[in-house]
Amino acid sequence: MTRIPSLTWWSAGINLAGALAVVYGLWHVAPRIAPWVIVLMLAGLAAWAGRTLTAALRRPETDPAAQSASSRLSRVVAAAVPVALALTGGITAVPTQGLGAALLVVAVLLATSDPTTPAPAWGAVAAVGALATAAGALLAAQGAAGPDGAQAGVLGFVAVLAALVLAVVGGLGRRAQRVLLIERARSAEDALRAQEAASRVAIARDLHDVLAHSLGGLVVQLDAAEALLEAGDAEAAASRVAAARRLAADGLDEAREAVRTLREPGRPEPAAPPSDSIDPTELGDRLQALLTAHEAIGGSAGLGVTGRPRPVPPALADALVRTVQEGLSNARKHAPGSVVRIRILWHPDRVECVVENRIGSDVPAGAPGSGLASTGGGYGLRGVRERFAALGGTVNAGVDTGGLFRLRAEAPA
Repeated sequence: MTRIPSLTWWSAGINLAGALAVVYGLWHVAPRIAPWVIVLMLAGLAAWAGRTLTAALRRPETDPAAQSASSRLSRVVAAAVPVALALTGGITAVPTQGLGAALLVVAVLLATSDPTTPAPAWGAVAAVGALATAAGALLAAQGAAGPDGAQAGVLGFVAVLAALVLAVVGGLGRRAQRVLLIERARSAEDALRAQEAASRVAIARDLHDVLAHSLGGLVVQLDAAEALLEAGDAEAAASRVAAARRLAADGLDEAREAVRTLREPGRPEPAAPPSDSIDPTELGDRLQALLTAHEAIGGSAGLGVTGRPRPVPPALADALVRTVQEGLSNARKHAPGSVVRIRILWHPDRVECVVENRIGSDVPAGAPGSGLASTGGGYGLRGVRERFAALGGTVNAGVDTGGLFRLRAEAPA
């Protein structure tokens, strides 16, 4: 929760300097005003100085119970001090030839400039100040405030009321400024939380892609090894187990890196500084590596490129790679043994990636990896959609009436 900042030492110094100036003026007029006026003035000055020092010395509480108690005390002080200052300042304003108006102005500024103070509350403080000023003027006119007070007239009373109105206007202006600062701070906090949430979603997306690809391949290899052992081909089974071990190690390394990024968001990346774009050759190598790994575990896939390839931003290159990876993982899950056809189509203003494979009666039901169909929760395709949506692109996936599954993604390039 965004809080109003405590009083700074600079502001506290200005307040204390103002209080000392009023004390100096009071010392000069003290011989010519009644003692009760001096006592009220000193009480108001003490409340002003005490509130200033309390606000400047206040520190945020870390303990919830202490924070709650401190909050209650702050609310009591925030309500009591402006009322006390309005009473003392209003009553002494006219008898002291305007010195008490300083306390009145401070009371109104405190009440109106605090965004947590509702309008009825600061309105009540201003009303108390006005009534107290009228009472002080009446006492002064009757000679109860001393020689100086007896000289006060209607003009002095009007001047104090004008100061009261100006204090209300100035306090409301300060209130609007503080509200704006709080809203800006809250917006910055919300933006930071949104950025952190987006970062975690991206890491979760990468982690899912890594596990789905590597563990899916691992299951395929182990299924094939089991079939080879049943057939008595121990040498080929051992080769499959070795390939499975490599898949597991690679997937573990990638998963560990994703988890490390999640746990240490501020950790500098050891990789080389990111480039502005990915060369078509590098993108082709990354896609071919996926196909090679897919074929190494018994799959079949082909890659076709049409149009004129060109450099693309790293985010788009990653999205294309993850789309092909998801397509291969889906084929291993739902259509083991089927041929996966991948096409990268370069249009003048965009790039399109299409991954297709046949699912149906022509796919061997007992092919290695067929048990994968029951795994997964649809997060892979959701991740692909999120990646391309962030790039201003679209993703479509589904099976046509002929049993052909097609994953199609495109984005501006």
